[in-house]
Amino acid sequence: MSEERPAMKRKIAAIVAADVAGYSRLVAQDEEETLGRLASYREVFQDFVSKAGGRVFNTAGDAVLAEFSSAVEAVRCAIDIQESMRTRNLGYSADKLMLFRIGVTIGDVVERAGDLLGDGVNIAARLEGIAEPGGICVSRGVYEQVANKISVAFRDIGAQEVKNIPQPVHAFVVEMKHGEFARRATGERRSRRRGARLSR
Repeated sequence: MSEERPAMKRKIAAIVAADVAGYSRLVAQDEEETLGRLASYREVFQDFVSKAGGRVFNTAGDAVLAEFSSAVEAVRCAIDIQESMRTRNLGYSADKLMLFRIGVTIGDVVERAGDLLGDGVNIAARLEGIAEPGGICVSRGVYEQVANKISVAFRDIGAQEVKNIPQPVHAFVVEMKHGEFARRATGERRSRRRGARLSR
């Protein structure tokens, strides 16, 4: 008798993908402290997601994936998380800051046994990789839905070539006030992919 496969269904969802910038370096410096802080920060992440009507559907390593029915709530939640994390980092030296990168997109996904799969999830993860430490990067679809509903500035960084996605992803960066501080603190130098176009 064959095992019954979990039912799959398609839906449109706003996906938030986050991970910790420089996580391997932090673990190498102090594994126990880093793991403890990550667990604490994940609880904060979960709390903000739940309050915004979202759901965390996957965690692996230092990554967190969440879904929302609204792009507006997804971006608001991402901003709240980054502001909370910035406050929590104030008591740490520059080399011990734990800063999340966050990517947000909206698209068609497949739900199976509570997990979400598909291009929507993959693109959110790629946008997170583009985001600066402590920053947020969103797709054009998200920007178009939230631009006149959230009182933050967005910077158009143009079409981005991202791994395993056949078409370039047009992306926007949320102008976080602490972004430049975050870049200096982590000491990370992130090179732009070839073909990226910065708006002027």
